[in-house]
Amino acid sequence: MTDEIEIHEVELGETIDGFHVQECIHESQVSTLYRVSHPEHDVPLIMKVPKISVILPSSVFAGFETEMRILAKLRGVYTPRIFGKGDLASAPYYVMEYVAGTELQDAVKRGPLPVDTICQLMVPVCKAIHEMHRHNIIHLDLKPDNIRNRTDGHVVLLDFGTAHQSQLPDMYTVAHERQPITMDYVAPEQLFAVRTDSRSDIYAIGAILYELATGRAPFPGANMLTVKKRLYISPKPPCAINPEIPPWLQEVILKCLEIRPADRFPTAKEIAYCLAHPNMVRLTERARITRRPGPVAILKNWLSNREFNFVGQTETQPQNRLGTAPHILIAVKLVHSSEELKCSMRDAIMKIAMAEKHSYFTCLSILPKESFTSRDSVEDFVNLSHPKHIQTQAELRHWLEPMKLAKSRLNIQVFYGDPAGEVVNYANQFAVDHIIMCAHRSEGAKKTVGSVPTRVIAEAPCSVTIVRSRQDKINKEQ
Repeated sequence: MTDEIEIHEVELGETIDGFHVQECIHESQVSTLYRVSHPEHDVPLIMKVPKISVILPSSVFAGFETEMRILAKLRGVYTPRIFGKGDLASAPYYVMEYVAGTELQDAVKRGPLPVDTICQLMVPVCKAIHEMHRHNIIHLDLKPDNIRNRTDGHVVLLDFGTAHQSQLPDMYTVAHERQPITMDYVAPEQLFAVRTDSRSDIYAIGAILYELATGRAPFPGANMLTVKKRLYISPKPPCAINPEIPPWLQEVILKCLEIRPADRFPTAKEIAYCLAHPNMVRLTERARITRRPGPVAILKNWLSNREFNFVGQTETQPQNRLGTAPHILIAVKLVHSSEELKCSMRDAIMKIAMAEKHSYFTCLSILPKESFTSRDSVEDFVNLSHPKHIQTQAELRHWLEPMKLAKSRLNIQVFYGDPAGEVVNYANQFAVDHIIMCAHRSEGAKKTVGSVPTRVIAEAPCSVTIVRSRQDKINKEQ
């Protein structure tokens, strides 16, 4: 007969593995958060401990183990740093940095908010979720309470207790219990215990956007009895609640909240891009509706979704889905490009556009910084109405026009600054998947751009293609 292992219960004032337990800062039905300190760590710390002295379903401990496993795998600015953990069998706890910023939680309480404020809040959130999906992690319980920010502005995602990671055993499947979910942000497929679709997190993004834009949840007062209505009833159009919402933002919100996952944005980075570049949003009927569908449309939705098999859909890992709509950055400076090189660049772009039907492009040209001496020229620069800026945009549009790309697939940007630095910064900021650049041959170009391609190749977070004209290739071979 084996001895039973006694599980240690944390008490105020004690020291566990060097962590001194100072005070209880939050207590829920399933866990307790303590403020702790450690002589070797000069940062605010909290200890999370599951409830031991109460009878809880096995899913609670499954969730705690899931969170410990996932946080141990994640590294980066979008998740809390872990400083220690106990043995699950005898002293279940883990210690992480305390992230105090509640910017999103506070903003939701103030809704509806101005469009610019919504975009400033949600672009970093979408980037954090995109980074999480890159690690094949699906959160499945995204809500304002689980999203915080550091003092430097970086968004931090919390509470991975219900998350799914493809390379780890799904503890909720093992526990044979329904995971705890927050009804206001739950996607329709989650009602059928689907835990392997990253677009469930896209639905949650839409619910948060809806709340920020209207001041209310898409389905107020949702509970287990009423939540299934969202399988056939769409939320009230945001503009019907807040007329100040522009059509493009309503398009984004309602696309996130589509009933079927395939009708939503495939990735969070596309939402971030749309929020930062409203001109790139392709408007559909979603942008124009002002009221909920009538009884006939509701009946059609009910009939079609009654037969739709949410469970039987082909499983795609989040990381694989990220490549279904690649973001291509075209870095070009037309003034130093020969006509032959411009044609070679267009050919390279069109090959990608035809091969990747859902790809979208940003054409970026960097102008050198100028010293402005008059007040008028400074105002022109701030308003992006400086003649060189306008001229460069016009030249880029004229150069790209023969490709006949849809407006929703092509965005033109002109920045001022260091060419390599601006290209790399943009690629990092908007999760670019591929960069296409020109290779210039003239001495004038070399003096202007220097080793720009070399720097971009070394520093870019993605693959880089350097395009040469045929004549340049011949000259290089000779």
